[in-house]
Amino acid sequence: MRIKLADILSILCVALLSGGCAHQTGPHLTPDDLAIPVESPVDRTTPPGSLWSPSYKFVNLFSDLKAKNVGDVVLVQITENSKGKKEANTKTERTNDVVNSIGNLVGLPLTHASVNGTNLNPGITAHTDSEFEGKGKTSRTSDIQATVAARVVRILPSGNMFIRGKKQIRLNHETQYIILSGIIRPDDISSNNTIQSTYIADLRLAYYGSGIIGDQEERGWLSRLVDKVWPF
Repeated sequence: MRIKLADILSILCVALLSGGCAHQTGPHLTPDDLAIPVESPVDRTTPPGSLWSPSYKFVNLFSDLKAKNVGDVVLVQITENSKGKKEANTKTERTNDVVNSIGNLVGLPLTHASVNGTNLNPGITAHTDSEFEGKGKTSRTSDIQATVAARVVRILPSGNMFIRGKKQIRLNHETQYIILSGIIRPDDISSNNTIQSTYIADLRLAYYGSGIIGDQEERGWLSRLVDKVWPF
């Protein structure tokens, strides 16, 4: 069965069009990534009949205004600096020399054998060289400075609090997202109700953008397709 040139061109056109439809988008936002409004549980206890109720925020004049209940807001100062570097060098060399002599072959001596008047040298000599050298180097640096207001979503049995926050900024048809979540200790919250991101356990931080700049950072569909099918 012969395959016509037109059939091959048709298959290539379909592959190119399929690759063009594959467009890289930003991370998919799940409900866990979004700052969903959290409602504090309503206190159903009977009022004590006093001007001062335990549920009032200012019932203790000597306490600070730090977040401690579900739904409270805490200010997160994001200061993340990370650097990584890795370098590897590999070099191997190997040399083999083999020298053997053959006294006889199938019982016949070879010391006086000749072919067309040329004496044979009953020996085998071999020499092999092998050399390999490889180098690899990678480095990565990231620096994020931002401020995000997060809500207390859940209070754990240990007393620690699970927080989640999101900031969305749109400027000149470009939208930037900052999404974070993690576990904090009430003792790490400062008196002005702020906490450093370095104190957040199980920190999940996403900082990305979508729009004109994000589109320009992506390679064209044909270039991505060539990288996928290029065999070398």
